[in-house]
Amino acid sequence: MGLITEDNGQKSITRIIFLIGSIWAMALTTYLALSGTEPGILIAVFGSLQGTYVGLKLGQKPMEQKK
Repeated sequence: MGLITEDNGQKSITRIIFLIGSIWAMALTTYLALSGTEPGILIAVFGSLQGTYVGLKLGQKPMEQKK
């Protein structure tokens, strides 16, 4: 699967975490929305979860060493 593979052909655990975490954040927010949760809480929950995964992914790039 090309989505979770780095340029050198190896699997990227950070990309896997980002993908699974993003799906989890969307699923949880959808469940909360369908159960009648207020919009402000939905925004806070999704923003905090997704922000964590985006921060992890953005922090990964500078730490990688070019070969």
